[in-house]
Amino acid sequence: MGSDLPRKEASHLIANMSDSPNGPSKEKPYHSTLLVNRLMTEGSDKETRHFELCLKDSGIDYLPGDSLGVHPLNCPEAVSDLLGATGYSGSEEIDLGEETLCLQDALSRHLACTVLSRMQVKKFNEIAQVPKLEDLLKSENKEALADFLWGRELIDLFLEFPQQGLEAADFADLLRPLAPRLYSIASSLSAHPNEVHLTVAIVRYESHGRKRQGVCSSFLANRVEDSVPCYMHANKNFKLPEDPDTPIIMVGPGTGIAPFRAFIEERIATGATGKNWLFFGDRTQAHDYLYGEEWEGYRKDGILSELDLAWSRDQDEKVYVQHKMLERGAELWSWLQEGAVFYVCGDAFRMAKDVDQALREIASREGNLDEEEATKWVRSLQREKRYLKDVY
Repeated sequence: MGSDLPRKEASHLIANMSDSPNGPSKEKPYHSTLLVNRLMTEGSDKETRHFELCLKDSGIDYLPGDSLGVHPLNCPEAVSDLLGATGYSGSEEIDLGEETLCLQDALSRHLACTVLSRMQVKKFNEIAQVPKLEDLLKSENKEALADFLWGRELIDLFLEFPQQGLEAADFADLLRPLAPRLYSIASSLSAHPNEVHLTVAIVRYESHGRKRQGVCSSFLANRVEDSVPCYMHANKNFKLPEDPDTPIIMVGPGTGIAPFRAFIEERIATGATGKNWLFFGDRTQAHDYLYGEEWEGYRKDGILSELDLAWSRDQDEKVYVQHKMLERGAELWSWLQEGAVFYVCGDAFRMAKDVDQALREIASREGNLDEEEATKWVRSLQREKRYLKDVY
């Protein structure tokens, strides 16, 4: 796996997807009942939860590899703190185009009030005229601006550079719409009729003297009262092979495990006979083995032909999934020569790149290929749709 640092939940937005043509949509979501909210990492310094949502009479249909879009509400404390920092009462009316709302309601349900982007800093400084921000916005200071933005939210601008007399409408113009978050589905509809399961890392951290939390993950973990507005988002480029006899190799550390739980449940439900190999990793086996009992049961029953586990903190030297791949290089090469499909899900910034490099090293070592030939071979897997990624 890659960095242990918290990351904005916007990173869960997954590319190459399209809304379902039927049933609920992003604009008209289904309001689901939250059935299960279970902590899976008791004793860990990471909080990862398993959620189960009811889809009864929703019209939502999905396949393993798809994602669920969730419309969150902002944290009331975050809204209250922002109003306090800006000096608004919350009763001010603002025009959102299709409707006029009081500012507090708009911040709660419609506007992203915790993110901070370069564009927001630019718009803010058109009003504030702060020399420090003007300097950070210069093209040659991209890295310094990125460092400034890291761990900060909109409230930090108003706390550090207070503004008086700003019209509520001008303040609202600084904010982007509150976007839904997409989560890889962790269940097969064949195995769990009328349900959809999610595996979510709950984002909580402290920076610049303030406690922060991810909007959607904390909504699911702590603030669902009546329902969860949701819709299905199809991912046509991350699917099980059509031939049920095809072997599959799955690399999914952390919450990247989600779609592979769905894959295995679907292969069991459909009687697929292809071999299954899973690489999973996280911090510690005792506290971070997501769905561990299920994987061990699948291995015992022969459903998982191979199961390789990487724990980064159970020994002095950090071990990640790419290291386990290299250890099993000969067998992995053999599976790929037999026609296996290779899947990767999770962190795009570090893990997926390290896995890609490991795959090239295996091709070079086991296939006696030079660097250029190994690169061409990996690209051929991608062209044949036998190397598929769902990374964020």
